[in-house]
Amino acid sequence: MTAPTETPYLRAAFLAGPLAAGAAMLLSGIVVLFARGLDDFSVTSVARTSAQVWLTSIGSGITAGGVTITVVPIGALLVAVLVVAAVVRWVLPDPVDDLPAFVISTAGSHGLVGAVISAVAGTGGVDISPIRAVAAACVVGGVGAGLGAVGRHGGSDALWFTVSDHLRRALRAGLSGVLAMLTAATSLVVLLLLIHLDRAGDLWALLDPGVGGGIALAAGSLLAVPNLVLWTAATLIGPGFALGSDTSVDLTGAQLGAVPGFPVLAALPSPGEFPGWVFLLGLVPLAAGAVAGWRACTDPSEELRSQIVAGFAAGAAAGFMLGVLIGASGGAIGPGRMEQAGPAALTPLLVAVPVMAVGGGIGAVLAHYRGERALHSSPEPGADAGPPGRSRLWRRHQSPSADRRHEQS
Repeated sequence: MTAPTETPYLRAAFLAGPLAAGAAMLLSGIVVLFARGLDDFSVTSVARTSAQVWLTSIGSGITAGGVTITVVPIGALLVAVLVVAAVVRWVLPDPVDDLPAFVISTAGSHGLVGAVISAVAGTGGVDISPIRAVAAACVVGGVGAGLGAVGRHGGSDALWFTVSDHLRRALRAGLSGVLAMLTAATSLVVLLLLIHLDRAGDLWALLDPGVGGGIALAAGSLLAVPNLVLWTAATLIGPGFALGSDTSVDLTGAQLGAVPGFPVLAALPSPGEFPGWVFLLGLVPLAAGAVAGWRACTDPSEELRSQIVAGFAAGAAAGFMLGVLIGASGGAIGPGRMEQAGPAALTPLLVAVPVMAVGGGIGAVLAHYRGERALHSSPEPGADAGPPGRSRLWRRHQSPSADRRHEQS
């Protein structure tokens, strides 16, 4: 009886997890060095701080010196996912037969590193939840492994496991609705940043970060933009967000007190009531749901009832995915009143699902009647291209045939 051979993808999976975590901590260390400078340099201190920054960036949360940070920096989280994807592309030269098993194994190895690092970095008055660190590292490792393997060798259908075709259809179309919503929110954030560019410059000058600190501050500001985009999406959906206790920003207006002197927060609207036309922005989630419903209805011959159900499902899927993202973007960013920042955890989800589901139904109806009109307007094979006696545009521009010349004479 021969000994079982090692599965090749397991070696790649257990190599990718630690390598990706190490590469991400190296990037964090570079940012830490820019922020701290080389004065009073200590390898141990920089390594520990880099590990803490990495864990915080993937959403583990941290408490140090009475300051609690539980907000998930979405931009940094995306960078961590892309690092895992890049490492997987490097360590996986050949496609694997069991892609789900590879993704799960990579997530496990990455989570194991998160457990070890959280135990090492959570010393000296720093508290890091090991459970949250392991869960966050597993999610980052799994998503990054899936993206890297599919980007290198394809085969994304294998990651759907046993999901039904109807659910696949809803999720794929729902992604279009999520992208439409995020595009609208990003455009609004960019517009507000351009309007308040002088305010951002004043905040930067007030901080006076220097060269190295300026690079770190610019990186932090850039990585904070996705959170601000999701907070804006929460505002468009309706619940809005808070930036400190007893504050709120929604479509009715902004009630803000003193906010952190972070340059990217210059995009926040000025306190006070908004003009009445701002309520029209509340139609954006409905339109994004309609995009999802439209994309879900690709077969014009399908009956209307089935298309409406598919549109509702796609819109609801878009609302669910968007609600989860928005809920994950909030948390504490400091002591005192800053323990409440961003949207509520569940309210955006509870609002986004029904609103975007209705939009999905509307999009499905529009797609159905557009497809039905196209079917009725297209001529059947062998049928006349147009009514008798009515010239088509292409006929007007071609030279007359012998019969037509005879008729004209």
